[in-house]
Amino acid sequence: MSAQSVLVIGGSGAQGMPIVQELSRQPQYSSIRVLTRDSTSENSKLLASLPKVSLYLGRIDDEESLRGAFAGMDLAFVNTNSFALGIKNEIYWGIRIYELAVQAKVKHFIWSSLDNFTFDTQYDDTLRVGHYYGKAHVEQWLSAIPQREDSTRWSVLTTGPYIEMLFELLRPRQDEHGTYVFEAPLENGSVPFIHLEDLGHYVHWIFSHISQSAGMNLKVAIEHVSYDYLAATFTKVTGKPARYHNVLVDELFTSGPLATVSEVKLGAETAGEDPTLLSYRENFSAWWKLYQRSGGNKGIIRRDYEYLDKIFPQRVRSVEQWMRKVNYTGEMRPVLKTG
Repeated sequence: MSAQSVLVIGGSGAQGMPIVQELSRQPQYSSIRVLTRDSTSENSKLLASLPKVSLYLGRIDDEESLRGAFAGMDLAFVNTNSFALGIKNEIYWGIRIYELAVQAKVKHFIWSSLDNFTFDTQYDDTLRVGHYYGKAHVEQWLSAIPQREDSTRWSVLTTGPYIEMLFELLRPRQDEHGTYVFEAPLENGSVPFIHLEDLGHYVHWIFSHISQSAGMNLKVAIEHVSYDYLAATFTKVTGKPARYHNVLVDELFTSGPLATVSEVKLGAETAGEDPTLLSYRENFSAWWKLYQRSGGNKGIIRRDYEYLDKIFPQRVRSVEQWMRKVNYTGEMRPVLKTG
């Protein structure tokens, strides 16, 4: 197979960075182009320093930018910013971006999605998570498009909460006795965390196995993690005392890390005063309820871990393995940068 060029949309974000880094290391890609709205950001400058990587200045909600970015590209990975777009704009631009990829004769297109549980839960509004709905509806639309060798074939990569958020928004606090307290309104549920550094390997696998991956929704994660298990693993790895404290969802918006943005609307940056936008309070109240109902890989959100082991034997498979890999101590470390 001759070397191929790749367009990465969302490449300078937390998810995109390790993907671009992995693709730049692989000899089968001749060039990696990253669409960014700020070529002077720290992340963008880091990407531009990598072998075979170039920046293309533009926006994901601008057709002229997208047409220029897709020009001459063989492959594409697309991760849109749900928090900037909102549900309606993400659905529109997700569909339109694929249409423009087809026009540009891109051979294979990967849509970065989040779990589509809407129909299975009968569109339950208590589970209406804005940054999942837009991506999931684009995924559902893509699933109706046939795989044809004379057109752009597609795959979906379904991710989830980053385990790296344990460095920031989900970082434990220390109580008066020095015990590390992992607080969350998770009850007896669990979170199928993903490891950001593994995403590049999954994207590379999809591009390298198109006969298998075309039309596939590859759902990835490390493992389903309950917070009792998380706290116990933290103690096992670090030797520091830890415990899980289940809190009420409302506490996150009164004294927690989201208190200052509780009434901010997801998507207002793009959509303005759209009355359909969800506030952070509405969005993340539903988000935690989703994972309350996903305990033990038996609830709403599920993964086929045996299949992930098969296609990527070197993946991080447990919280313990991740904590040891990154030297996790519960201290603050910035992760969720954009650029």
